[in-house]
Amino acid sequence: MNRLVALFVVLAVLGLRGALAAEIRRISLEGKEGVPAPAAEPGKDGIDRIHKVETPALELFPTAQKPARGTVMICPGGGYSILAINHEGYFVAKKLNDFGYDAAILLYRVSAGKETRELAIADAKAGLALLQERGGEFGLSTRKIGVMGFSAGGHLAARLTHATAASAPPDFAVLIYPAYLEKDGKVLDDVAPAKTPAFVYVAGDDKHAPSSVVYAEACRAAKVPCDFTKTERGGHGFGLKPALPPDVKDWPEKLRAFLDGLK
Repeated sequence: MNRLVALFVVLAVLGLRGALAAEIRRISLEGKEGVPAPAAEPGKDGIDRIHKVETPALELFPTAQKPARGTVMICPGGGYSILAINHEGYFVAKKLNDFGYDAAILLYRVSAGKETRELAIADAKAGLALLQERGGEFGLSTRKIGVMGFSAGGHLAARLTHATAASAPPDFAVLIYPAYLEKDGKVLDDVAPAKTPAFVYVAGDDKHAPSSVVYAEACRAAKVPCDFTKTERGGHGFGLKPALPPDVKDWPEKLRAFLDGLK
């Protein structure tokens, strides 16, 4: 029976992946239509990995709920070497759509040598600006525009909120098990929170948990609203895998509550 249930889960995931692939609208960060999809390599662990992004782009997922409550730019993780595109991308976009939000997955550059992180932040800035300035042109809500990231994508999202704080920052930031935010117990200067309300969620047994703890502490010190959760277990990289560890199953509903509480 367990094998049968597992088979149904796999088929459901594959069906969702196929349906999404067939319907994706993809635009360049200059707003041009028709960007080709980057190759995604299916893994035996169920994670599809994009190893190279030739043309940075946004993949658009409008919600069926009208009017939409806002738009979230999603930054999948992968250590700046790959993009974990399904459980930290497509499945998340679907969940946000269920919450009444439009979603846009940022296909940022990875595996580009020493310049990778600078290219990635340039892509994130361009993606956010495009959504803020022209989102309505592409059928997306501009009522609120937030950024969401997982692991390295969480680092990118935090860096984006810091870099845009004096100009046009996102309305909120969602950091799920973010990495690379601290050193020796102190938040790094280029990700320090300024004013963007944040939702931060991490498992206590994640080796990157100190990044979340230090970031949340920095938010409190700066009087920046921060909804912070650290569970006992759950590991790293759970995203929206079909079978979430028990301790972290509640993160989507906690995120929904955070979004519901935004002004």
